[in-house]
Amino acid sequence: MALIIMMSSVDSVYAQRGSEAIVAAEEITLTVDFGNGTILEFYNLYGSNVLDVTSEVLNTQVQWYGPLAYIRGIEGVVGQGEFGWQYWVNGEFASAAVNLYSLDDGDTVSWVYSSPEPIVQEDPTFIPGVILITASGFGFIAIVFVHTARRIR
Repeated sequence: MALIIMMSSVDSVYAQRGSEAIVAAEEITLTVDFGNGTILEFYNLYGSNVLDVTSEVLNTQVQWYGPLAYIRGIEGVVGQGEFGWQYWVNGEFASAAVNLYSLDDGDTVSWVYSSPEPIVQEDPTFIPGVILITASGFGFIAIVFVHTARRIR
C-alpha cells in the first residue's frame, strides 16, 4: 500500500463570475483512493469548486456534457463503462457535476475509484441464521403434524 502526502499553502484567491466575485474556499483537504491500495492526500488547498481543487494538484481527464463537467480520469486511471471515479464532500456522496459543487472553507473532498469487479462481503451470521430459521420451521411443521394426526384418529 502506497501513501503519498502532499501539502500546499496559498492565500485567498478571488474569482469573477459574471458581475459577482467568488471567494475561493481555503484549507481544503483532498484525498484520492485508487482502489488498489494507493492513496494520495493533499492539505491546505484552495478553490471555488471540486473541479478547480482537483485539477490544480492532479492530472485529470475531464469530460464535458454541455455545461456539466465529469472527471473521467485521475493520474491516468480512467473509468470504464459505468464504473469510474466518484467523489464525496465531507463524507457525503456528491451527485452534482464537479464544476457546480461549490466548496466552503475546511471542506474535505474524497475521490474513490470504483472498480468493475463487485466487492462481495459475506455475512458470517448468515449461515447459522438460515440453519436456525430452517430448523424452527421444520419444528413448527412437526408440531402441527403431530397435533393434526391426533385429531384425525
